[in-house]
Amino acid sequence: MAAKRMDLNRRTFLVLSGSSNPLGQSLAVEFCRRLATGSLALILDEDHEQLRELENHLHSELKTQNVCVQTGKLDASHANGVQLMEQALKEHFMAGKDTPRFERSIILHNEGKAATHVLQEPQSDDDWQAYVQQQLYAAVALNQTWLQTKHLEQVEKLAVNVTSTLMVRPLVHAGLLCSCKRARDMYFRAMAAEESRFGVHVLSFSPGVMATHVDQCDVNGNRITPAELVASKQLLQLPRIQPRQAILKLINILEEISFVSGHDVDYYDTFVL
Repeated sequence: MAAKRMDLNRRTFLVLSGSSNPLGQSLAVEFCRRLATGSLALILDEDHEQLRELENHLHSELKTQNVCVQTGKLDASHANGVQLMEQALKEHFMAGKDTPRFERSIILHNEGKAATHVLQEPQSDDDWQAYVQQQLYAAVALNQTWLQTKHLEQVEKLAVNVTSTLMVRPLVHAGLLCSCKRARDMYFRAMAAEESRFGVHVLSFSPGVMATHVDQCDVNGNRITPAELVASKQLLQLPRIQPRQAILKLINILEEISFVSGHDVDYYDTFVL
C-alpha cells in the first residue's frame, strides 16, 4: 500500500468513542479545530458529566460555527453507540434537502480501560463477558455500522485505533486489557486489507507512556507504579508524554509525515513534531 497524507480541513463526519480521559479530550479539541465548515462531530462516552464539560469546553475553545458538536452517553455495555451514530446522521440529513454530503468521515477509537482500579482482574464469567463486550465487541459493532451506513456511501473514510505498544504484550494483572487490545489490533489490520478498495484507510496509533498514568494498588493495598509493570528498561528511559503532545504527533503523521494504511505507528518511532 502507498503512503498516504490527509488534509484534515475537509467537511467531515467525526466520531470519537472514548473521551473522558485526558487523551480523549485532546483528541476532541485538536481534531475539531481542524475540520472544515459543515462538519459534524459526535463524541461518545459513558461519563455524562465529563461529556457535558467537554462539550462546553469545545464550544468555548473553538469559537467557530464550523463544527456542529453532539455528544452521546454510552450505556454500561456501550452497545447503544450504533444507535447514537445512526440517529446523529439521520438528524443531520433531515435538516434540509440542501445539506451537502460529507467529504470524509473519521472515526477515532479511544475506548479502553483497565478491568479494575486495583491490580486484580474479574474472576466470574459474567464479569469477563461484560468487559469484553464493552472493550471489544461494542467497538467492532460501532465500526462496522460506520463502514456500512448509507449516509456515508462513497465517502472517504479514516479509522484510527488508539492502541498501546505496551498493552498488547502479556502483562501480569492486565490479561483482559492485553487480550482485547491485541484482538482489536488484528481486527483493524484485517479491515485495512479488506476495505482499501472502498477508500477506507486505517491507522493504529500508540501514544506513548502518558505523563497522566497514575499509580495503582494491588489486592493487598500496596502501591504499584506503572514503571514496575514495564519490563523494558529502554522504554522506561523514554520521556513521558503529555496528551496534547501525543495528539499533535498523530495529526502531524496524518497531514505531513504520511502513513501506510493498516500499519502501527508508535509515538516513539520518531520525535519529529
